[in-house]
Amino acid sequence: MTTIRIIFRSLMHYRLYSAINILGLALSLTCVVIISRYVYSELTTDRFNSKLDRMYLSTGEASVIQGEVRFEGISNPNNETSFVDLSADPAVEKHSQFYKFDNSEVSLDEHKYGADVLVADTLFLQITDFPILSGTKNFTRPEDVFITEAFAKKIFGKENPVGKTLDYPAINKQMTIAGVIGKPVNKSIISFDLLLSSQITHSWAKMPQSLILLHPNVDYRAINSKYSEFMDMSRWKYSIRYQLIPYKKVYFEDRIVDYVGYAHSKFIYVVILSGVGFLLLLIGTLNYINIYTIVALRRSKEFGMKKVFGAEGYKVFLQLVLENLSVIVLSLGIAFWLAGALNTFVTNAFGFEQFPNLRFDILLALVLTLALPAVTSITPLLRYRYLTPIKSLKSVSGGNKSLLSRQMFLAFQFFITMTLIAVSLLFVRQLDYMLGADLGYRTHNIIEVPFFKANEDVSFAVTTSRGERKNKEKRKEQIVDELTQKLNASPLVHRWIRGDRPILKSSSGFDFKTPDGEFKSCTLIGADENWLNFFEVQLLEGRSWDNDTDNTFTYNLIVGESTLKQFGITDYREATLEPARRLWYVSGRDEEMKTNPPYRIVGVINDLYVTHLSQKQPPLAMYFGRGGGDDPVFISFAPENKAAVLEFVKNLHEELIGGEFSYSFIEDELKAIYREDEKIARIYSVFTVIAIFISILGLFGISLFDIRQRRKEIAIRKINGASTKDIMLMLVKKYLALLGVSFALSVPVAWYAIDRYLENFAFRTQVSWWLFAVALALTAAVSLITLIYQVYTASNKNPTETVNSEQ
Repeated sequence: MTTIRIIFRSLMHYRLYSAINILGLALSLTCVVIISRYVYSELTTDRFNSKLDRMYLSTGEASVIQGEVRFEGISNPNNETSFVDLSADPAVEKHSQFYKFDNSEVSLDEHKYGADVLVADTLFLQITDFPILSGTKNFTRPEDVFITEAFAKKIFGKENPVGKTLDYPAINKQMTIAGVIGKPVNKSIISFDLLLSSQITHSWAKMPQSLILLHPNVDYRAINSKYSEFMDMSRWKYSIRYQLIPYKKVYFEDRIVDYVGYAHSKFIYVVILSGVGFLLLLIGTLNYINIYTIVALRRSKEFGMKKVFGAEGYKVFLQLVLENLSVIVLSLGIAFWLAGALNTFVTNAFGFEQFPNLRFDILLALVLTLALPAVTSITPLLRYRYLTPIKSLKSVSGGNKSLLSRQMFLAFQFFITMTLIAVSLLFVRQLDYMLGADLGYRTHNIIEVPFFKANEDVSFAVTTSRGERKNKEKRKEQIVDELTQKLNASPLVHRWIRGDRPILKSSSGFDFKTPDGEFKSCTLIGADENWLNFFEVQLLEGRSWDNDTDNTFTYNLIVGESTLKQFGITDYREATLEPARRLWYVSGRDEEMKTNPPYRIVGVINDLYVTHLSQKQPPLAMYFGRGGGDDPVFISFAPENKAAVLEFVKNLHEELIGGEFSYSFIEDELKAIYREDEKIARIYSVFTVIAIFISILGLFGISLFDIRQRRKEIAIRKINGASTKDIMLMLVKKYLALLGVSFALSVPVAWYAIDRYLENFAFRTQVSWWLFAVALALTAAVSLITLIYQVYTASNKNPTETVNSEQ
């Protein structure tokens, strides 16, 4: 109890310094807790699967496009005799096949709901560990379907969905809900609203994906080596091989082409955020040590008296540790409370989806609670262990060594702060550069509306009669006609087309042979004359498409300007591009695979940037293709009519289609590509502001102590005629020197960090000198404001009263 009273008394006696310490440390630890939780969530993706270390996905690589590896299920649809089934290897314990259909549609009592549908066999739920909250544990009938808890609340509210039915028009089937799947305790690369049994119909309109479970202690690399040879697929006239990739590596995998829609992230973002968290912890800890050292200096007489009366070193150390422990525990409690209170805000503002984990929180709290008091108690302990009682009793100034250590700590805080500012400015500038870049096509004031869902692409075995299918096709034609009439008649619509958007295209597409005999993958876009005019694509040479004379089978191409360079073409008029892939030609019952003839280049357009600008843009080739089928509708409009156009399109959708209305603006789709970049820039900026604030708290505490130590000197100088300006320059110049040293050190470090971040960007902004100048100016401005306020307050006190009070 005596020790507790001593600790409480010391905290209250130096309450200003204690408040600064608690506030700075609590802010620092709050950021550390938030970042640590997010990093933990990223690194533990799919850890809810107890067999994760034995789970694998299959990838496929075709010989005609070697180097392009994509997620692809192991299958032999044509019963090729050369096919060697990796999934039948004795090392494989289970093999599940599944299909993913995003943006599908189900209905309940004539109400339509958009849904992401996953189709799988019974082995899927045996391999994975998605939590089943109620109902059966697996498929027992072909019409069984599992619904996620979130989707069930959306459709059924608080009612128990088990046993209720849903209609799936894509396969013309009614499904019965067999169970409810809860939210996993970790992130998952596979997300869905409904999990269907693959037995509900016998044919699906996609190639399957393969989920492999190996027996324990099997090295997947040995399996990959065993099946590394390409298999000749004679029917398709190319070779293919399948390999395995660990399921736990898919989340951070960006080299494999993903047509499935798995969740992905970049590991570099985890590294960046971990670095930011460490720097914030370092700033908070240094700030705490600096302030606590000041408090210890002011208590030097107290510790000197303890030595005179024979206090043992371990007791002094115990008191220091307990004092620090009390402050750190209080700060840590505030940090966890703030992190919890800000969880929703952080998730919405930064996209920090955190999965609560009590064990991790306890471990983090224990590490910080045990480590920080030991670190923060060392400096004052060493000082008073080797300082004689006479020196302790004589003065609290601490001497030149103590002053130098405080200045070094403060300079290091300035160094970290200026580095963070420069890097955060670079993040913002690079993001603005990418968002503001000229992509070669129009992106502003365009709305995209998917009037027709892609339900027809779910299954080849929809059990409807030929008459029903004809009626459905006729009804769709009627809707298209009505849609065309209403869009053409509306004064709000400037232009409109049906087709594909130019952004979010995969970097791989169609492959053409280069002059040296290798195949290079191109982004292939289908477009017609209206598409080029709608997106305002600039024709540089040759001719554009002519809707009256061109068609898909004229084998003509319009290519981007850089495509000519990448294929070594000097005169496009005499050049052809030989394709690597084949097309199906169907004539009655005869199906034959033929090689496409060489494509002739008829026009050259400005380059269209269709993927993330950090990536090297692939060659662009454009074939003639009219929009239709399930392609979305694009509508351009005047900016002042944005709200009116949205209301018009919404009413049109309700009148012609019904069900859930979805839309997007091309500008928003473009921003979505850079969502992760924007998140990092925003996070870095906010944490940089916090770092500045913590550093200023430290500067405030140190300058307050220094000025109080020199009150008598300031008063004497005032009496001898020194002006406030003279005193201000005398006290501020050493801090300006610290800023200068910190700036000189921060420039090369920040430059190196920026260069490493941008080294893989194909399109990167220039690193300008003003990034570092702004970092210096901002740090200096807030620091000088803090210093000038305190110096001004001290220099304007009555010097006579100050001198008398010091007697």
